[in-house]
Amino acid sequence: MQLTRIGLIRCESAMRTCPGTSCFRAIKERSGNFAPYSGEEIDIIGMASCGGCPGRDAVRQAKEMVRRGAEVIFLSTCMTKPIPSEPACRYSEEIAGAIRKNAGVPVVMGTH
Repeated sequence: MQLTRIGLIRCESAMRTCPGTSCFRAIKERSGNFAPYSGEEIDIIGMASCGGCPGRDAVRQAKEMVRRGAEVIFLSTCMTKPIPSEPACRYSEEIAGAIRKNAGVPVVMGTH
């Protein structure tokens, strides 16, 4: 069975009200953006916040997770949709691009 090591970056503001349960359920059930990993084992390397607008700590956190083995970084759904509250992160595309460029791994937009 193939093993994929992932890191999760979540919204600093959203984490005050969201415990991440929907993200972890999507991982467990291989639903949402984890559906392509059906039949694979997933190792969660870490889950960190973006560091607050405009994602001031996201690249550093992603690079650290890659240093510790992450092969792909997921920006949690709170970074890509207005969940759990409005508005959606206006920096998510920029953050994803910076992670791709500086951490050298794929970035998946959203979890569930």
